Amino acid sequence: MMQATHSDRPARPAAAGRLRRAGWLLALALAATQLQGCFVLGAAAVGGTAMVATDRRTAGSQLEDQTIQMTASGRISDLLAGHGNVSVDSYNQQVLLTGQVPTAADKQQAQAIVAAVPNVKSVANMLQVGPSSSLEQRARDTYLTSRVRAAFIADPKLYSQAYQITTSDGVVYLQGLVTQQEAQEASSVAAGVSGVRKVVTLFDMITPIQLQNSYRNTAQTPVVPPGSAPAVQATP
Repeated sequence: MMQATHSDRPARPAAAGRLRRAGWLLALALAATQLQGCFVLGAAAVGGTAMVATDRRTAGSQLEDQTIQMTASGRISDLLAGHGNVSVDSYNQQVLLTGQVPTAADKQQAQAIVAAVPNVKSVANMLQVGPSSSLEQRARDTYLTSRVRAAFIADPKLYSQAYQITTSDGVVYLQGLVTQQEAQEASSVAAGVSGVRKVVTLFDMITPIQLQNSYRNTAQTPVVPPGSAPAVQATP
């Protein structure tokens, strides 16, 4: 009994240290998110105009995506019964699944469950089979997402609100209604952010004419001639 008691003691400070690090990373992520908001508001004040965050999806599409996420998340939670760690992100009714599940069967069932949700167009199943990620890793992913978002805001060639950014285990997933040039620029910028292991794009592609006619209020003024955007950077 004494040996068991003594052997447990060194592990407790280590576990406490990991929790403190995770909390610190999460605080940094939240702070970065708040700073982004200040940056946007500050830019608007300097320009003398009100900056409104405009989504390229219709209001109906945004509401549908929220409904899909809530419905799919609830059904997957029932399936896993407290096991695993799954995030559901829907953009324009195209669903991205990230995280971890205990078995390959759970991964397949999760996809089937989401595909059966009304109005879902497609499912990108990026779930990993294995133990759930740690609180510290999830905090790092949240912080990484905020850094990619900040990089998009800082890039004059990108309209940052056109992109939905999801990070899982250092892999950044990008969704959005974008042109080929916007897709290339966003992929390149995201890949250049320190800590990003890989960039996966799941875009709904639109033409420059569609951007001009249907999304004129959410288009970014081009800084470079069409076709001269950097090529997508492959990340190991």
